[in-house]
Amino acid sequence: MPGPLVPTLLASLAFASTPPSDITWHNIGPGGGGWIQSICASPSARDGLFVGCDVGGLYRSDDAGASYAIHNAGLADYWVECIAPHPTKSETLFIGCESGIYRSDDGGKNWRWLRNGLPEPEAHRWSAPVGALAIDPEAPDTIYAGIGRPRLFKEGSGTLYKTTDGGAGWSRANAPNSLPSDALISDILIDPRDRKHLHLACQHGVFQSSDAGATWQPTNEGLPQPHARRLGRCRARPDTLYVTVRSTPGKTPWQGGVYRSDDGGRTWQPRLHGLRQSVGKPGGADPLTANYDRIVAHPTDPDIAYVGGSGWVNATVFKTTDGGNSWSEVVRPRQNPNIDMGWINMWGPTVMCLTMSPLDPDLLYFGTSGHVFKTTDGGGRWTQAYTRVLPDGRFSGTGLEVTCLHTIAVHPQDPRRLYLGYYDIGLLISADGGTTFSRHVQGVEPKTCVNSCLAIAFDPDDPQHHWAAFGQWHENEGVVGESRDGGQTWTMVGRPETGLPSARHRPLIVDASSPKASRRLFTVAEGHGIFASQDGGQSWKSRNVGLPHADVRDLVPDPKTPGTLWCALGDNKSGPGALYVSTDAGMSWRAPGGPLPTADIKNMAVALAAPRRIYVAAREKRVAGKNHPGGVFRSDDSGTTWRRILEDNFSQGLAIDPRDADVVFVGRTDHPYHDNSTGEGVWITRDGGSHWQPINGSTLTCLKANTITLDPHDPNRILVGTGGNGAFIANLPPH
Repeated sequence: MPGPLVPTLLASLAFASTPPSDITWHNIGPGGGGWIQSICASPSARDGLFVGCDVGGLYRSDDAGASYAIHNAGLADYWVECIAPHPTKSETLFIGCESGIYRSDDGGKNWRWLRNGLPEPEAHRWSAPVGALAIDPEAPDTIYAGIGRPRLFKEGSGTLYKTTDGGAGWSRANAPNSLPSDALISDILIDPRDRKHLHLACQHGVFQSSDAGATWQPTNEGLPQPHARRLGRCRARPDTLYVTVRSTPGKTPWQGGVYRSDDGGRTWQPRLHGLRQSVGKPGGADPLTANYDRIVAHPTDPDIAYVGGSGWVNATVFKTTDGGNSWSEVVRPRQNPNIDMGWINMWGPTVMCLTMSPLDPDLLYFGTSGHVFKTTDGGGRWTQAYTRVLPDGRFSGTGLEVTCLHTIAVHPQDPRRLYLGYYDIGLLISADGGTTFSRHVQGVEPKTCVNSCLAIAFDPDDPQHHWAAFGQWHENEGVVGESRDGGQTWTMVGRPETGLPSARHRPLIVDASSPKASRRLFTVAEGHGIFASQDGGQSWKSRNVGLPHADVRDLVPDPKTPGTLWCALGDNKSGPGALYVSTDAGMSWRAPGGPLPTADIKNMAVALAAPRRIYVAAREKRVAGKNHPGGVFRSDDSGTTWRRILEDNFSQGLAIDPRDADVVFVGRTDHPYHDNSTGEGVWITRDGGSHWQPINGSTLTCLKANTITLDPHDPNRILVGTGGNGAFIANLPPH
C-alpha cells in the first residue's frame, strides 16, 4: 500500500507506452438503471430494437432485447429524444437529440451531425433541440423535425424544420406566426393518403397542415384543455387518431387522459373509462398526478390501442380493445403479477416510452426510468429486456448500460472484488471482477440516501470492515455507514446524532497509522467542511480551524507523511480556489501559497513518487464577474506556485502513476447544457503535462469520464466510471 494513510481510491498503475488504438475498453455493469426515454421497434427486422437514453446515447439490439450494442460514435451529445428508422433502408436511422439531428447509414455504428440549415451550434445553450421526427413513407428523403424538449417541457420555439434530401440540408417548414411562438413540438404525423397533410401535437393543442407544414390550424374541439402530448393513428384507417392530453399537476378537476377522433383529427371525444385519474396535490410532485404520454395504435384494428401511465400513481400500461371506451391494466407488478421486474424492483414501471413492432402488433416494448420490458402476446405477459438475472440473485448487464458513477473502488486485499458507487441505484458489488453484481444498501437510513453511493473506504487490517458514504446526488443529504460483513449490510454511524451533518460526504479516508481500536477517519461534508472520527466513525468532530470557508472540494492524504493532509477549496461564490495543508491530522490548516488559478475544483491528487508534486482538475466557471479557467493544474512546490498544463473546459477524473509523477490520467467531460457536450474521454500525459493524448480508442463509448481508479493489484488495469454508459475496464499492455 502506498503509505500509512489509505485514500478511498488507490492509484497504483504504471502506464504502458502503447498506441491509443491498441487499448480496448470493456463495458461492465448491471444493465438498465438509467432513464430510457425513447424506444423504437425496427420496421425491417422483427427482433430489431433501438433504445435512446438521456445520458447514454443510442443502443441497438438485434435479438429482441436479449443483448445490446452501444452506438455513440459521432454524437455531439448523448440525449436521444426520438428515433426514426428509414422505412425501406434497414441500416439507415435518424435520431433527434438536444444538439439536433443525426443520421446513420450503418445501423447506428457511426453518426453524421446534420446541421446544414439549422442554427449554428452554441457554447452556452441548446440551439436546436429536436423533440419529434417524422419520415415521409412515400418519399423518405423528406423528413420533418420539431423543435423543443418534450421530456422537460422546455425550449419550444414554434419551429418545424424540413429536409427533402435525407438531411443534407434543412429549412424552416412553417411560416412565421403559423404556430405559437413557444410551441414545443412533441409529436408529428404524416397522413399516409396525402403526404402534404400533417398533424402535430404541442402544449397549445393539436394542429393540422394541408400544405406540407407551411401553415397550421388548431383542431382542438372536444379537448378539455390544449396541452397535447402524443398522437397515435391506425394505419389502415387513417381518420382514426388518438391523442394524450396532460393534466396540470394538482389542478382540479383532472383534465388529462386519452381522446379519440374518427374524422381525421377535426374533433375529439374523451376515452377515459378505466384510466386512473389522480389529481395530486397543489405544489406536490408532478408524478403524483396521473398523466398519460406515450400511445400506440394497432395498424389494422382501430379499436386496439395501448397507452402508458407516466406518473408514479399510474405506473402501468393500459390497453383498449373497444376504441377507448374502456381501458384495462395489462402490466401488473403486484397483484396477480404478469411482469418480470429484473433486478430493479425499487421503483415501478412508469412508462417513459412505448413502441409497437410494425411487423407484429402483438410485440411491444416500453422503457421506464430504469427498465426495458417487452410482450409478445399483446400485453398478456411482460418480460424484462435489460439485464440477466442468475438463480442466486446476482445479475449482469447485456449491453444496455445507462448509469452514471460517483466512484469505483477495488478491494485492497481482493483484486476481483469491485465496489461501484452509482447515481440513483446506490452501491453495487462485484465479487468476480465485474462479470456479475449485487446491490447492497440494506440498513441505509433514511431511505432517501440509498439513491447514491459517493465513496468507499476499507479497514487495512480487516478485509470485511468497510465504510461508505450514501446520499442523494440532487439534494445535499447524506450519511456514512459502516459494514462488518464486506458491504453486505450497513449500520449508520455518521449522521447528525453522531456529530456529522446530513450532507453529501466524499471522499472517505482511513488513517492506517491510527490504532485499530480507535481507527481515525476523515471526510468532507459538502457545505460544512472537513470532519474527523477518532473511533471508527462512531462520533465525528469538525476539523476546519484555519480554513477561510467550508467549501472544501477534495481531501487527500500525503502519501509519505502520516498525519499530513491536503485539501482544495472551491470558489465559495466569491473568488478562486485555494490549497491548504494540515500537518496535525486536520486539527489546523494553513495555506502554503497564494490562490489557485482556478475556482471550480473537481479533484486533486498528490504524487507518490514526488510528494511535492500536486495536480488539480477543474471546471471553468465565472465567479464574481471573472472567468476562471478549467483543465489540469500542476504545482511542484507543495502548492506555492501553479501552472496550467491542460487547457480544457471541464476536467474531472484524475489519477497519477505512483511510480512516475509525470504520468497522469485525466477524464475530460463537459458542461451538460450546450450543443457539443460529450467531452473528450480519458487522456494521458507521460511528461508531466507538456504533451497529452487520448486513450479512448473506439471502445470507450461514453466520453464523460467522471472518475478514474487505478488498480492497486495490477499495474496494467484502469477502471473508469462514466456519466452515461456505466463503468469501463482496460487492461493495458505491459511496457
